[in-house]
Amino acid sequence: MLRVTSNRLLSAGFAAIIVIAAIPAMAGELTTDWDLTELYADMDAWQAAKAKVPEMAAEFDQYKGTLDQGADKLLAVLEAQSAITKEATRLYIYASMTSDLDLREPGPMGMKQQLQQMFTELSAKTAWIDPEILSLSPETIEQYLAAEAGLAPYGRYLERLEKQRPHILDAEGEALLSMTGLLQGDGNTIGSILRNAEMPWPTITLSDGTELRVDSIGYSRGRASNNREDRIKTYDAFYGELADFQQSLATTLAATAKSHLFTTRVRSYSDTLEASLAGAEVDPAVFNMLVDEVNNALPTLHRYLEIRGRMLGIDDLAYHDLYPSLVGSVEAEYSWERSVNEVLEAFAPMGEEYVGYLRNACEQGWVDVYPAEGKRSGAYVNGAAFDVHPYMLLNHRDDYDSASTFAHESGHLMHSAFSNEAQPYPTSRYATFVAEVASTTQEWLFFKHSLGKTESDDEKLAILGNFLESFRTTVFRQTMFAEFEREMHKLLEQGKPITSESLNALYLDILRRYHGHDDGVCTIDEKYALEWAFIPHFHYNYYVYTYATSFIAGTALHEQILTGENGGVDRYVDNLLKGGSSKTPVETLAAAGVDMTTPAPFKAAMKAMEEVMDEIEAILDAQK
Repeated sequence: MLRVTSNRLLSAGFAAIIVIAAIPAMAGELTTDWDLTELYADMDAWQAAKAKVPEMAAEFDQYKGTLDQGADKLLAVLEAQSAITKEATRLYIYASMTSDLDLREPGPMGMKQQLQQMFTELSAKTAWIDPEILSLSPETIEQYLAAEAGLAPYGRYLERLEKQRPHILDAEGEALLSMTGLLQGDGNTIGSILRNAEMPWPTITLSDGTELRVDSIGYSRGRASNNREDRIKTYDAFYGELADFQQSLATTLAATAKSHLFTTRVRSYSDTLEASLAGAEVDPAVFNMLVDEVNNALPTLHRYLEIRGRMLGIDDLAYHDLYPSLVGSVEAEYSWERSVNEVLEAFAPMGEEYVGYLRNACEQGWVDVYPAEGKRSGAYVNGAAFDVHPYMLLNHRDDYDSASTFAHESGHLMHSAFSNEAQPYPTSRYATFVAEVASTTQEWLFFKHSLGKTESDDEKLAILGNFLESFRTTVFRQTMFAEFEREMHKLLEQGKPITSESLNALYLDILRRYHGHDDGVCTIDEKYALEWAFIPHFHYNYYVYTYATSFIAGTALHEQILTGENGGVDRYVDNLLKGGSSKTPVETLAAAGVDMTTPAPFKAAMKAMEEVMDEIEAILDAQK
């Protein structure tokens, strides 16, 4: 997963970026812990680098009011802004990843807070830049670009800025707006601390006598249990704890949504969806088409749910039955070493150089592998340190799902690494719309590789079923999240409150519709309406839809890689992995071979899902 959090819209400016994605492989000895010394040798080095940022910021005053004096002045200010952004981002990455290793530690959290204040101050210091650039006519900017070759790397930044001309304030307004950065992100931060560090998660006793602490990691384990009573007990404990904190968690989400609405209105967008997607240069019609197409395809999801019930031997499928393995053999052990080897084999079609890069990453302390108390849950790659390699965080549980997650995240690592190496800094950061394409493309490769190695029907069913789960959780579930996010923001836009009551009602309605509750496909207990309370992605400002669109794009791209269609690997690597933000995201995908402005890729992905289900049912019928 990749997440980008920016302090001001479309800024080449001061983005606190967390790039989530990626994974390595093996030849020598694998490592399992991060080596952060390549960012900063130690805390003293971090402090020394931080102390230089105010000195760099003081240089901006000399450029103010000079941009109409020639292309050299514009180049100077953009290079200064790029340099300070790169250094400040690297400082934040170190603090953020140090904090993620143990969210209970106050020291790293304090470092993050210092950096967040610094970003706010830097944004205020440079708030005049965009308005002053836009005080120049489009013709003047074109003349500057023609006269000064050094401006070429900033051409896309200037192009995006021109698109935002109607939404950029004057210098005073931008300076004032940038100061609100001190208030941005608090909802997400407080919610994360509550869920990961301070909520008193209960401990339950499972049917085999073992105890399970039902925090987010324990919940993931318990809901995947093959014992239905253990699953129900896990859900009851987890959702019971969420219920005790539901109003606090609703308040954190309301705070986030209000900050989105504030920016939307100040910048004169029609709604929060348009405001969010503008920075990524994505038409809201693409988002809405996704929601519509997935809703049209709900019968496909319902068919899968019925197959799940059949495979589990459950006549009354319920929400707490959606995560156990469909076939027992899928729970075979996938140690870190085995996971690395399997993923590298799966990526062989990408070529030796590609595989070797991942192998090196696994051996050089780029990956923090195993869960630990206080450690941030989930998985991500942080690739925003332009002059340093990407880092990846995992919570590897030595099972097939962990290996699949590893494959998924490896795509992010390579996307970040290749973009950083191929692009200059101003165009190295790719848009969120394409952020998950590489990861899901690699997940497809891993799936096909794993399926090809199967030796029994049960193993084949396990892998097919696991991949169907990817369809459910990535295409349908993430689109469900996206629809909820859109409707949640509409509550505020219509002047309605965001409370636990309103969120529960909204989420339950969507949850039941997607899972066919009223048609008897899958029963959704009312208490599960609280699921919104532990999904951190709802704080990310319309990010989750990119999981679904990326999975759909990856369905097409992996076929090109395996068949060599349209140049196969070279087309994928050159246009997507190395593309950064040198084109708009829709243009980037079109160059790679996928047109996301039409329903065709969506329908093709649903066809692929139907084919997987056909294969499963053929095996089941033959066994019967």
